[in-house]
Amino acid sequence: MSNGYRIEPAGSGFIVVDPWGERLVDVFPTEDALQKDIERCKSEDAMCETAKQLVDIAIKAHMQRFGIDRETASYWIHGAM
Repeated sequence: MSNGYRIEPAGSGFIVVDPWGERLVDVFPTEDALQKDIERCKSEDAMCETAKQLVDIAIKAHMQRFGIDRETASYWIHGAM
């Protein structure tokens, strides 16, 4: 995995390649439009990472509170959503 999003030319426009090497679907007419989409993607990545961390904290707290294993705690936490 690379450190971030890459910009690549695509005909008369530009495309984004994400940190995992996947090309995003849209072709952007300008680099400015592409940069706005990269910022949106980075924001979504941050929200996803934060949500994963919060779920992990909830699972660990549930495990400790009820003396259960991770799989069982995960079942109850995910079931509550």
